[in-house]
Amino acid sequence: HPSCLGLVRASSFTPKSWSIVLQPNGCCTHAPNAFVITMVSAEEKEMPHRNKVAQQELKAWQPIATPTSSVVTLTLVGALLIVIGAIIQDSHQKLRATQCRYDKNSDLDVSECKFQTNDACQNGNTCNVTIIFTEDMDNSNGPIHFSYGLTNYIQTYRRYVKSISEWQLADKDVDDATETCAPLENFNGSLLYPCGLVANSYFNDTFRGFICQNDNNCQLLTGDEWKQTDISWESDRQTKFRARPLRSGETNVGPNGQLPSIDDENFIVWMRTAGLPDFRNLYSTIDRSFSKGDQLKIEISNEYPVSSFDGTKTLILEEVNWMSGRNNFLGILYLLVGSGCLTAACIFVGLQYYRPRKLADPLLIPEEVRTTPW
Repeated sequence: HPSCLGLVRASSFTPKSWSIVLQPNGCCTHAPNAFVITMVSAEEKEMPHRNKVAQQELKAWQPIATPTSSVVTLTLVGALLIVIGAIIQDSHQKLRATQCRYDKNSDLDVSECKFQTNDACQNGNTCNVTIIFTEDMDNSNGPIHFSYGLTNYIQTYRRYVKSISEWQLADKDVDDATETCAPLENFNGSLLYPCGLVANSYFNDTFRGFICQNDNNCQLLTGDEWKQTDISWESDRQTKFRARPLRSGETNVGPNGQLPSIDDENFIVWMRTAGLPDFRNLYSTIDRSFSKGDQLKIEISNEYPVSSFDGTKTLILEEVNWMSGRNNFLGILYLLVGSGCLTAACIFVGLQYYRPRKLADPLLIPEEVRTTPW
């Protein structure tokens, strides 16, 4: 129809550089069944990634941080973090725990712990510590954790933490797999299995638990009541630590004595080095409850020296909840960050009240910038 036609100069395109695209006509009421002819250049037609995703043309929400929206957001986030932190902190404060330091009896001042003798628990000896419960300890949320704690033990030295062979521990045949164990790859002319400083500094104190009615009537805890399995990461047990028999030229006796089996779970727990000098490692779980007045005797084979680095050794017995054992760090972190958000919101409110500022005010742009021709 003449009213729907436009004039196109014949010299404005050539047949080789343009393509004709037929589209249904949606704008001409005089010829509803006609088609619109669109000229598309071959260069534009062959251009790759001609879509909204590639060209970043999708619709998006682009909020503007106004004073009001910033204050509201900071207030809501701060309040939410404080509520979460208070819940976490409250649940951790309800957990009951008992600690007994056993490396120096003379420094001990814990009423719940009673040593068999008044002498210190010396290295190389077997000693008994009796924990007398002053309150109930419940296992309704999970087995009670029995752990050992070390202080002033720094495991983050680069030379120490790199002295380990992941290939050897996982039983992978790789050339020069034990080179990373330096400086403790061999001992007395034989290849260490396992090698490395981390493995050969293994914590070798051992513990046994007894539930006692009195000093002479004690029963050994076994089974689920003293369980030393399922205390490590499942991925470590299945893939990273695979035990095998000793090969020719290997030894499992290091500078500190007999080394444990690779798949020993207390060894697996030890091989995950700590980031801080004071830490605890899970030794076993106790799936039973204790009432006030009950006595738990721990038989300790004291072998691991700590006096050379001014460290201490501690027995730790604690309840667990939905976030495992007691850990005040996470709850305090939530409370601090939430308080910081609320403080920032109050500062923004004060600034907006005493020094209000119009949003997108062109007068705030320096004059030399506003008057500069582009």
